Amino acid sequence: MLRSRLLAGVAIALAMAAGAVAAEGPVTEFALSSEGHRPQAIVAGPDGNLWVTEVIQHKILRVTPEGKITEFAVPGEHVGVLQGITAGPDGNLWFTSREENAVRRVSPAGEFNGTFVIPTKATRTGLLTPGSWPREIAAGPDANVWFAEMAGNKIGRITPKGEMTEFPVPTPESGPYSVAFDKSGKVWFTESAADKVGRLDPATGKVDEFKLPTAKCLPRDMVAAPDGNLWFSENQADKIGRVTPTGEIKEFAVPKGSRPVGVAAAADGAVWYAAFGTGKVGRVTPGGAVKEWVMPTPKAQPFGMAAGPDGNIWVAEQANRIARVDVKAAGSER
Repeated sequence: MLRSRLLAGVAIALAMAAGAVAAEGPVTEFALSSEGHRPQAIVAGPDGNLWVTEVIQHKILRVTPEGKITEFAVPGEHVGVLQGITAGPDGNLWFTSREENAVRRVSPAGEFNGTFVIPTKATRTGLLTPGSWPREIAAGPDANVWFAEMAGNKIGRITPKGEMTEFPVPTPESGPYSVAFDKSGKVWFTESAADKVGRLDPATGKVDEFKLPTAKCLPRDMVAAPDGNLWFSENQADKIGRVTPTGEIKEFAVPKGSRPVGVAAAADGAVWYAAFGTGKVGRVTPGGAVKEWVMPTPKAQPFGMAAGPDGNIWVAEQANRIARVDVKAAGSER
């Protein structure tokens, strides 16, 4: 069964020759070999490559540091929108599958080797799909994988063996979106529909919530930064937020219309963000200085973002491309 899945994925895998298709300043783009793809989330894998979820064609992409892209079609009759992806503690990649209401697993060789159905359904009816809408996913310091259930109003935990535990969020229909971890192992998450961030203690299940200063800000992706804080995007407020492990919040304004989504912490000590609305990537230093760079492709729609094994920032562009941002070439500011 596993071998057949691997062969099926390889049979339709398409690899493009490595090489930039466009470059501007520190940003280099790599196009997929065919049109009609929408890369979404991206993560550094255990094999030294980048791994990406793709929404329209229902694929997982593997991207080398040189920009060579290989596509693996996700097998299954009910595969739909693929959302978050993370490198698990078991050496596999774990990703969320919305229509299947599941967390799935794929090896670095492209072998799809596990589908784990989430028991929770959506808390309200009338949605596009009745499942819990698993969104972003991240490997925790406890050797488990954690994910946000946007419509199920829970934070989920899954062991490498596929054993699942769920933790309810106190605020009803809060829209949990992304998860990250502080240095003590607490699980932090954004509540996209409640203008809050939450903190979960895995040992007790206790959840503390912290209200954001800006209303209707739509908090999205979150990342742990070298400064020991959690940073997150505020998509509708054109801001990047920072919360300390004790819940103190500060917001930094980015250019109007940016609509930031993905965030990543880089080796330069800054937090980078994907400006979906303006087709740029930006950097916020710990001191609050903001600088942006334009993507070479017009209407690139940069979405997911990750720090790569090469020390650069990598971006999933919904305009059929993957981008690499040379952090050293961009320079550094404090």
